[in-house]
Amino acid sequence: MGGMQNCVYVLDTDILAQQRTFSEWYGKMTPRRQQKTDAFRFDRDKRLCLGAGILLTVALGRQREPECLFEAHGKPYLAGSGINFNLSHSGRFAACAVSDKAVGVDIQQHRHFEKNLIEYVFSSQEAQRIDECETAEQRDELCTKLWTVKESIIKYLGTGMSLAPKKIRLDFDGELKAQCSSHELGKLHFTSYDIPGYELTVCSEYEHFSDDVLCISKL
Repeated sequence: MGGMQNCVYVLDTDILAQQRTFSEWYGKMTPRRQQKTDAFRFDRDKRLCLGAGILLTVALGRQREPECLFEAHGKPYLAGSGINFNLSHSGRFAACAVSDKAVGVDIQQHRHFEKNLIEYVFSSQEAQRIDECETAEQRDELCTKLWTVKESIIKYLGTGMSLAPKKIRLDFDGELKAQCSSHELGKLHFTSYDIPGYELTVCSEYEHFSDDVLCISKL
């Protein structure tokens, strides 16, 4: 994949509700993905898990899901490939970002954040910005967006939840920037994409990751 461009892929996993489509793609997944899919109780969660594997397979132009290795906190990677990727899913959508540099992606369906969760996740400055929202809908959208920014950083770093979201502080003056006492985040940029009812953020070293989301509507 020489000269690979940054790409963001999204799959509406409702198309996997057709058993034939689900079974066909399930057979193309690694044993690990199959076991992980089987472990979910609800069909919606099974489709999300399978959908993430499908996106990786499609993004890399493979016929079957590639075997991945995993870093200490579970971030997957392809050994010796020079290809960086990250996966996320929420609601009915799965997302995959692919790049020639480290990348983190997070997609979240808009949700309500209770006060105790806001206090747990966000700094006082971030909470103040949230309080300035005029409507409950705007408040929930901003909470969800800021959450995806923090999650995309955690996934970029590959720390897992060993890095608490509240330790990441977001600076709203001008371009959105992030700070953390335990990690250097100054080189990171955040690109957001518009998906109705969802927030999707990519964290990378690129000032602008890519123009569009590639929506996979047929399999």
